Amino acid sequence: MNEVGTADFGEIKVESRDCPLCRTNNDGVPPSPYSDGSWQIRNCRTCGFVYIDKAPLYSYLAEEMAWETTTKLEEVRREKIRPISFKLSKLSRWRLHVFPRKGSPHLIAANAEPGNIVDVGCGDGLQLKGLSDNYVPHGIEISKELSATADGLFRERGGYVFNAPALEGIKRFADNFFSAAILRSYLEHEMHPFEILKETHRVISPGGVALIKVPNFGSLNRMAMGKRWCGFRYPDHLNYFTAHSLREMGEKCGFSVSYGLKGRILTNDNLHAVFRKT
Repeated sequence: MNEVGTADFGEIKVESRDCPLCRTNNDGVPPSPYSDGSWQIRNCRTCGFVYIDKAPLYSYLAEEMAWETTTKLEEVRREKIRPISFKLSKLSRWRLHVFPRKGSPHLIAANAEPGNIVDVGCGDGLQLKGLSDNYVPHGIEISKELSATADGLFRERGGYVFNAPALEGIKRFADNFFSAAILRSYLEHEMHPFEILKETHRVISPGGVALIKVPNFGSLNRMAMGKRWCGFRYPDHLNYFTAHSLREMGEKCGFSVSYGLKGRILTNDNLHAVFRKT
């Protein structure tokens, strides 16, 4: 365990990380030019996985470095490094109301059998607004404030939320308890993504699914924008997946992996995958 200095939070304790996919120690690998200050990005010399080689201790993520706080800081950083595109993106938010994206309730209904579901990193729970009565929502959220809001919403539907780090929280559930798990905009944040997927596989019933969304490190936009790419968040985004590395991690954890027709488009900044437990 070490300490690093940060501009926004002062000295914080961090845990060093080997490659999350193959466990290689890459301390001797030169940092990627995408690194930022104390946050060093490494390309694994064995399997090529891209990741930040240290992570804040979970205790910081409950309050002082909670998602709702770091998101505001990230907006300031993005406005500074790409002011024109940031303002254009803000001005064009209307398009999301005219052409809404298919959210978690739609994806669950399209892919999962009725039953219990779990949202890993559920935030305030509002992303499950409109969920069919065929499903009982459960969640895991490390932020104290967000988990309290989500817990109130989910208990109205017969479910509940664990306020805990994801790995600790998911271990509390029984085998085969869920018909589906939601890990949308989550795995990129997780210190232990492989272990989370192994536990997710355990708690999903046979035939059940995990719905995955992560930034697409293999996207053309990342290649064009470089360090200004929207997928970089320091140190919130610890893992940088390509379609290949996401599939490899999912299959190592026992899932069959499908991207469908639109899940791994090179012009899309995100990957969308369905992991199924066979």
